[in-house]
Amino acid sequence: MIIRFAVDSIINHMRQSLITILLLIISLILIIFSTMIQAGHDYAYRSVDELLCKGADNTAVLRMDDNNPDFMNELSKQQEISAIGCSTTFGIDPFPELYEIQKNYKENTQGYLEVIEINKTASTLCDIKLAEGTTPESQDYSLRNGKMVEYMYLGSYFSDIPIGTEYETKYTTFIVAGILDSSQRWINDTLLYGFDLNAMDYTIDCKSCILSFYDGAPSSSDMWICASENYSIDQVIDVVYELADKYNTEVRYTTLRTSYERSAQDWIILNSILSKLIVIVCFSCVLMLLCYQIYRLLIMKREMGIMLSVGFSISEISKSLILSNIILSLVSFLITIPLSLFVVKWWFQANDMMEVVNKLLLKHSYPISLAVIICIIIISSILLIRFLNKLTPIEMIGGQND
Repeated sequence: MIIRFAVDSIINHMRQSLITILLLIISLILIIFSTMIQAGHDYAYRSVDELLCKGADNTAVLRMDDNNPDFMNELSKQQEISAIGCSTTFGIDPFPELYEIQKNYKENTQGYLEVIEINKTASTLCDIKLAEGTTPESQDYSLRNGKMVEYMYLGSYFSDIPIGTEYETKYTTFIVAGILDSSQRWINDTLLYGFDLNAMDYTIDCKSCILSFYDGAPSSSDMWICASENYSIDQVIDVVYELADKYNTEVRYTTLRTSYERSAQDWIILNSILSKLIVIVCFSCVLMLLCYQIYRLLIMKREMGIMLSVGFSISEISKSLILSNIILSLVSFLITIPLSLFVVKWWFQANDMMEVVNKLLLKHSYPISLAVIICIIIISSILLIRFLNKLTPIEMIGGQND
């Protein structure tokens, strides 16, 4: 009887019910969007910090006007520096057996084998986890038959390729030196240009990747530089500028912490706006639910007065009204889930990292939005019951328009 009364009251006042659902949906999407921005932005820095061997706080981006090989060579030998260099993703003419494997897992290969090329002085930037093979630091990078040698470390999807397999191009010999562990990740070179508000993950899942290490100057004038154990990034920068003066080279730098805090300012502004909207909309939801219930009480009080007269209790009527609140809120929440997923995917351009999106939604956004829904139900229900208890059966039966 309670369930039927609750459902009938929603159906009989459909317009008010739809307005309430709409307000709840808007409120929930704003909450989910806001928490995803904060959680996603924090996740981006945490994931980078965990991936880099020396941590994000001990890593900076170094920019040079030219890659002076003598300057780079001396920098790489400094005890304060554990890694310097960069990784660059590029396409090469496909080695058929590698390309056939990679194209099954990567989109937009466009007929080229995608390789992440890394100079050997940057090999310790991230920890290399091997299922089999030997590390990049232990390899011999001497020229072979007049050709440059690069050592390839294949993702776990290439596990059938034998260690020691060689591939030749006009100027380079590529040697398969190892198979990466399935958990291996590498830093995305887009982070060289700073953190972005609509990006959540700057790490690359290497299952379908090929990491290729070579002995030579970095392929970009933007590169990573990491402090060694017991040294700070400030001490590293002092060494860089000292050598830059020696070699008459112009250098600039940005620490990852500074880059993150700069992008966080954009988040603070956006989140401030969203927070104000959330307060306004949530307050409107509580008022709307309360007004909606009071409105129903006023137009249904004769019916409820008769129900009280024939033996129904205030408690049973209150339960039916609270149940209608719960139904409206639950419907709103269920509609919000797919809508919020669409909004979050659009904002974070997350088609290639749905695992991260889903984890953050389940861990942060949905629990918070569910808690807000529960609070709205509790507040509106308490106010409704207090109002209902002030009415007597005689006042209710007195007339619909009294």
